[in-house]
Amino acid sequence: QQQERRAGAAPMPMVFMCAGCRRPVGDTSSWVFNDEEGGCILLRSAAASVAVDPERKVSKLPGECGCMVETLFCSGCSRTLGNIYRCTSRHLDYKRDLFCFSIDSVE
Repeated sequence: QQQERRAGAAPMPMVFMCAGCRRPVGDTSSWVFNDEEGGCILLRSAAASVAVDPERKVSKLPGECGCMVETLFCSGCSRTLGNIYRCTSRHLDYKRDLFCFSIDSVE
C-alpha cells in the first residue's frame, strides 16, 4: 500500500543550489521554463539566500537590446547567479519578472 501511495503522489521538488557554496537558491516547485538557447532556467520565486542587486542595468547580451535587468547573486559567497528581467522587448516578455538562473551558476 505504501508503494502505491508513493506512485500516485506528486514527485518531490528538486532543489537548485549555488555552484559556489551549495546554498539552496530555488526548487522545481516554482519552475516556469528551461531556456536552453539562453542557458538559463526560469523560476517564479527564489530562496532567501538569493539577493537581488536593486541597480538596474541594460543587458549587453546579443538580442537583448534595451532590456533592463537586475543581477541575482548568492548572499553566501557573492557568486553571480543570473538576472531578473524588469523591462524587455516583446520577444522576451516571457522572461519578465522571473528569476533567470544561469545553468553554469547552479547545480
